[in-house]
Amino acid sequence: MKYPGWHKSVLWADSMEILKRIPDNSVDFILTDPPYNIGQHSTGNIPLQGRAAMNNDVAEWDLVPFNPEEWSEEFIRILKPEGNLFIFTSYNQIGRWYNCLDHRFDTTNFMIWHKTNPAPKVFKAGFLNSCEMIFTCWNKGHTWHFSSQSEMHNFIESPICMRPERLSEPKHPTQKPISILKRMIEIATNEGDIIFDPFMGVGSVGVAAIQLKRRYIGVEIDEAYYRAAKKRIDETLEITKKEFTMEQNDNNDNEVCDVAVAYQTYPYQLELFSWDKEKTAGGDISTGLSPIIKWPGGKEKELKYIIPNMPSFERFFEPFVGGGSVFMGINAKEYYINDFSKELIDLYRCISTQNSNFFKYVGSIDMSWNNSRAFFQSHLEIVGAYKDYQNSLVSELELKHFVKSFCEINSKEIKELVGSEFSEFEMVIVNEMETNLFRKMIRMRQLEKQKHQLPEKDLFDNIETAIKSAVYMNYRYLYNSKHIEQTNPILHCALFFFIRNYAYSGMFRYSSKGDFNVPYGGIAYNSKNLSKKLLYYKSKELLRHFDRTQIFNLDFEEFLDRQSLSENDFIFLDPPYDTEFSTYAKNEFTKDDQIRLANYLLNRCKAKWMMIIKYTDFIHSLYDKPGISIKTFDKEYVVSFMNRNDKKVTHLLITNY
Repeated sequence: MKYPGWHKSVLWADSMEILKRIPDNSVDFILTDPPYNIGQHSTGNIPLQGRAAMNNDVAEWDLVPFNPEEWSEEFIRILKPEGNLFIFTSYNQIGRWYNCLDHRFDTTNFMIWHKTNPAPKVFKAGFLNSCEMIFTCWNKGHTWHFSSQSEMHNFIESPICMRPERLSEPKHPTQKPISILKRMIEIATNEGDIIFDPFMGVGSVGVAAIQLKRRYIGVEIDEAYYRAAKKRIDETLEITKKEFTMEQNDNNDNEVCDVAVAYQTYPYQLELFSWDKEKTAGGDISTGLSPIIKWPGGKEKELKYIIPNMPSFERFFEPFVGGGSVFMGINAKEYYINDFSKELIDLYRCISTQNSNFFKYVGSIDMSWNNSRAFFQSHLEIVGAYKDYQNSLVSELELKHFVKSFCEINSKEIKELVGSEFSEFEMVIVNEMETNLFRKMIRMRQLEKQKHQLPEKDLFDNIETAIKSAVYMNYRYLYNSKHIEQTNPILHCALFFFIRNYAYSGMFRYSSKGDFNVPYGGIAYNSKNLSKKLLYYKSKELLRHFDRTQIFNLDFEEFLDRQSLSENDFIFLDPPYDTEFSTYAKNEFTKDDQIRLANYLLNRCKAKWMMIIKYTDFIHSLYDKPGISIKTFDKEYVVSFMNRNDKKVTHLLITNY
């Protein structure tokens, strides 16, 4: 099926949720203007003699932490190999974008937008804010349109957005002029290309794209901005529609079809391909809610394949809920979720009951994480000591003595990094600080000798990583405490939540003694915090979801046997698996358990069910039965309904309907 002629998709939603549903290699150009997080540096309104004070703030949304590290991988995934990526940014973010993207593209560069009429400064005590940076990335073979050398300057000049173009209601503090956006689109795309903007604001990129006969997908989470953007883009499309006749070959049509498949669970008009979040309330199967927690084998990215293959149902059951990608991602009248991991189910119950102690403990941990950066910034003598070692002014032994002395002198302040809620427990943070700082410095110098001297920013990032690793190791030590696990399960749950978010690559691995032993995630995790997740856990949408949910911590068979299942119910199964059916969060799920699960589903289950599971000959043989449908996923997770006997596939989608 093809969807020729769609011109725009304007979405009111969390852009990260939409981003994860866009197919790989399907977007020609990402042009976006994410938050800069400069609002935190605002000094507030500027008083003016004889006049009203000048507003010096950006917007409340700019205060919400924005981490380029959380977006870069998805941007790379959805962008075509010949596509371009342009990101408006600022001095405090451009280095982070560089660290995320430079090694992933053949070329990274930047442009400067010079504003010819910047906001004036009342006091002549610094430069005008007359320049804005645009970070740019591309690969060989990318789309690029220049007719002369004079057009190739990485410098664009124009006034800031002014009336009548600038909206007054709602007023967006960073609305970009269409003229500069059109210039970028002309440089980096062809007619009919797909442009994606996950931070749509009031829709200026969409207006520019439609005017230039490009297709547009824009996402905005703020309802007022979304309404304004949709109105502007619809009006622009209406004006240009008669001219907008793009010749689409079969390849392009299939490409658009792929994008449509990614959104097919949302109500949309084929021609305009638009989705309005309010229309989904109570009517659409997709909720757009995020998983509860990152979990091995989570199926958030596979929702775009799972949901279209679901049957109609009333009650939803999930015996291996894991991080909750499917449970949170779909609508049902009632939810029944289960997992054999007690730690995980304790987390679900703390969220469901809004346990005040859980939120208190996590808030304290999050505060200590933020305090770690402040501690580093107030003790830059650490950097000086490393530079002395770097320049051979002190020996390795002298550096070790410095670190030991530094930790002893500042031991009280180091201990205070850990929240007061934990003061009664044994701490290892001082020893960990000494160990991590010294090891990190030695490792940094070894790398410098092999390659080149670290830039100042990388030096600072590495030392901050050592400090935060010490904090992490202290909380890991508390998490491994059997005393805390037995006497204070809510605290243990909070520590589990923290570890899940900051452990290296989300891994969960235990020593032979049963202690969790995964190290800290590293530099990319330094800027993470838990506040956004906690706000999500308290959100009305999430709580309404949990109001219809019953939570269990049982063996899967006992959980299913307790329910009076009927053909109007639906079970989604994502059982623990790997080639050897090994340990799953300290719980064994063996080959015999797989046989037990198959026997239940094939012989005793009255409900409709779907299973996603890794392909093995053994698993295939269990379910290759009459009345059972087996579809396959290739290793890139692109749905491919191949012959069920194709042994090259990686994953199976199995249903009894």
